[in-house]
Amino acid sequence: MSTTRDPYSSRFPADCPVHIRSVDDVIALERYLRRRSRRERPLVVMTHRKDGDDLAIDPRSLLDDFDIDVAILDTVDVCRQLTSRIGKERSVFGGAVRVYPSTAQWWKDDNFRASKLILNIRVSAKAFEYDVRDAISRQIALERQAHKVQQSRLVTNVAPTITTNASNATGHVDAADVSGTSAEDSAINVGGASFSTADAVSPNVSTSSTGTTAPGNDADDNRVPLSAPAASTEPEGTLVTAAIRDKADGTVHLVREDQAEELAEYLTDPERRIPVVVATRTSSTHRPVFDTESLARELESTAIVFELDSAKTAWNLTAALPTDAQVYGGMLRAYPPDLEWVDDPSRLGGPYGGFTEEQRKIQRRQLIDDAEGMVARAYSTIAPTVPEQTVPVTATVIGVYPQRGIARLVSGAMASVILPAETDGIPVPADRMLARGQVIHGEFSSRDRMITGLAVRVGKDAIADYAEGDTVLGRIDTVRMDYCMVTLYPGVKIMVEAADALGDAFGEHEDLRLLLDPGTVLPMLIVARGTEQNDWLVSFVEADKEHIKSAPAMIDGGPAWLQPADQGVLKPNADDRQRAIVIDADTDVRELIPEDAGEDAAEMIMTLAAQIGEEQRANEKMRAELDTLQRQNGSLREDAMSQRRARIYQGQQYRTLRGLFRNDKERLLFERDRFDMWIREAWALRFPAADKKHRQLPEHWDYTSEFFDSLEKTQINRQRVVDAALEVLTGIAQQSKSRRCHRLRTGSGAEEAFRVGPHGEKVWRIYLDQGHSARRLHYYEDAKGQYTFASVGVHDDDLR
Repeated sequence: MSTTRDPYSSRFPADCPVHIRSVDDVIALERYLRRRSRRERPLVVMTHRKDGDDLAIDPRSLLDDFDIDVAILDTVDVCRQLTSRIGKERSVFGGAVRVYPSTAQWWKDDNFRASKLILNIRVSAKAFEYDVRDAISRQIALERQAHKVQQSRLVTNVAPTITTNASNATGHVDAADVSGTSAEDSAINVGGASFSTADAVSPNVSTSSTGTTAPGNDADDNRVPLSAPAASTEPEGTLVTAAIRDKADGTVHLVREDQAEELAEYLTDPERRIPVVVATRTSSTHRPVFDTESLARELESTAIVFELDSAKTAWNLTAALPTDAQVYGGMLRAYPPDLEWVDDPSRLGGPYGGFTEEQRKIQRRQLIDDAEGMVARAYSTIAPTVPEQTVPVTATVIGVYPQRGIARLVSGAMASVILPAETDGIPVPADRMLARGQVIHGEFSSRDRMITGLAVRVGKDAIADYAEGDTVLGRIDTVRMDYCMVTLYPGVKIMVEAADALGDAFGEHEDLRLLLDPGTVLPMLIVARGTEQNDWLVSFVEADKEHIKSAPAMIDGGPAWLQPADQGVLKPNADDRQRAIVIDADTDVRELIPEDAGEDAAEMIMTLAAQIGEEQRANEKMRAELDTLQRQNGSLREDAMSQRRARIYQGQQYRTLRGLFRNDKERLLFERDRFDMWIREAWALRFPAADKKHRQLPEHWDYTSEFFDSLEKTQINRQRVVDAALEVLTGIAQQSKSRRCHRLRTGSGAEEAFRVGPHGEKVWRIYLDQGHSARRLHYYEDAKGQYTFASVGVHDDDLR
């Protein structure tokens, strides 16, 4: 019965270097690489710098000195073909050498670094060859250790009964003599190396089923055998097995004194892919300052935790590490997987510790955050290119760092989260987009281990619930002399006039640039909500700082993009300026000359005084012209403001019901009832049930017959008047600084008598908004404390 053989499998394994020259050869190499069961030893693949160049290392010498397979990619074209089949990150080209383990570990999506890549960047061929030989030796040592651990398990778990032939001087054992175990059943595969249970007895025995003899371990044989002497009792969790895994398994790995140098080698291994936390013990308690077992569990899949068993071990590690990279005295340190810390130890995390329980709690949390940040940076340290292929994923954010986040996928794997760029040019840190525990949705690239494509909320949707009367946070951007641009949300900018924002606090000759810095975050009251950039009205001085509405999140489930802690303040009105000497017609210049001044000095003072006088007169003339221009500008601004308000309040302006009733008496009766209903509705909506008993409405209040006509003539949102009337009736307006409740006088002077109503009532005025053409509400209060709303108008109207 004939058996069809794979036409390419017979090329490997080989006792000589195998040249890869064609597509068929590439296919054979790929199949051998990916078929773990057919490889019992590492495979070293060598390349030329360019076609026609000699190899930097003699492949035959490697084959003679190590128990390996050697393949040579003879041309750049076959390098490209191999790369297209196994991927760039797993391939080799350009004169480099790659050592592929005998296991399939290197083929996993996120584990390509398990195959050691040695670049030909050394100054000499000898140094490059040393690097290659060192990498091969390390790989064989790792596989030998894995083999020893597996043999130890086999001896413990299988415990076969073996009958030997006394006449067999060579020590051969028949596989059939293994009690209860056939030769076929006894074959197992460890670390990619196939061996039988007979190997667990002696490294130099052969089975009758295979007719092969394992290589010896003679002193003259420089090869490192994969079928190593067995029965190692090295337990799992040691330094070596942790390094083999290169995986955080949630356990603490104890490091003995004689293993310190080995740990230092692992820490400085450029192929290490995971952060390492090293804990030391104190001289008093002989324990680290943190509970390392709980720490290791919390850092599972994030960082490997090693604990040094003594001060001597810590000193040995210190001696093997670069200066300032050591750790001792019960403290802990975190070592990132990149090796930038070797040249710059300031990049290391820690040392972590603390003398009090509170300090240790903070430091422990910081250690975990830093370790997770190292993982995030290890996935990608540069801005990503567009991934070749991505899949939709849902993940949970577990860490947030300055320029990115780290999230855990549903599968348990971690990925770096790339921040969206749609921030309208405004720098938004990661902790204002992402928060620990937030569930995100994006596109995952398994090649780069990145999550991209997080959706940023549209501006108009994000601030859809901003309403008139809300105090919100805004970020000041551009600042000009009499206006500024405010960002309520990235992509939503509004123009704010200084006179509207600051009211009377903004003087006629003030410069807003002296009061505000770009980038300042301020609370601001939404006086009128607009639809376009130029039709919002906001006030800085009327903001209710005790009740600031939360800013929207940029990504669903995330933190507010602006927070109360970000608030800045207005700067003082102006810098103190030195007053110059005024020289006018009444000034006697001779009095400015010191008694001890010489003739030349006195003459110079007289000349300067004359020049100063001329400059001051010219300045006064220009100031008068400036005042004229500013008055004209103010008038134009008032006109523009009126037009803007007309647009804003179109559709919101109060309209009387004149013409719809038989007479004004019936009309006014209905309008009173309607306004009463609006006030009662506002009261019901504004105050929670528990507060209503403290803010009760009076049984009666009234309106003058002119009130509704004045309200119709004044451009203002009627709801603002309703809210103001409600505050008067509940006593809020009288206590509010922004309302500036005060009695009216008969004149502008402070000594003028107070005005009185038609029946001797007190006449009060409160502010509805701010600015030169701001609107006010007037009301009467009689001797019994009953209120009558008199009129609404601009500040300068002569309202009686």
